[in-house]
Amino acid sequence: MSAENYYFKCTIRTQYEDAKGKLKYRNDQYIVQAIGPTDVEAKIATYMKGGVDDYEISSVVQTKIVDIVK
Repeated sequence: MSAENYYFKCTIRTQYEDAKGKLKYRNDQYIVQAIGPTDVEAKIATYMKGGVDDYEISSVVQTKIVDIVK
C-alpha cells in the first residue's frame, strides 16, 4: 500500500445555535485520504475554508480501509 492510500476517520466538532437560542455541539465524521495526521489537518482546514469558521478536530484515526470504490 502506498502512502497516499491511507484513509483516516476525522471527527470534527462544531458549535451551533438551536431554535431556542441554546448553544449545542455536533460531531461530524469525515474520511480523509492523506499520508498522516498532519496532512489530514491541512486538508480539513482547506475543506472547511469559506464554510464553518469555528470547528475543532476532536480525533483523527487511521482506518483499515484499503480503498474507496466509486
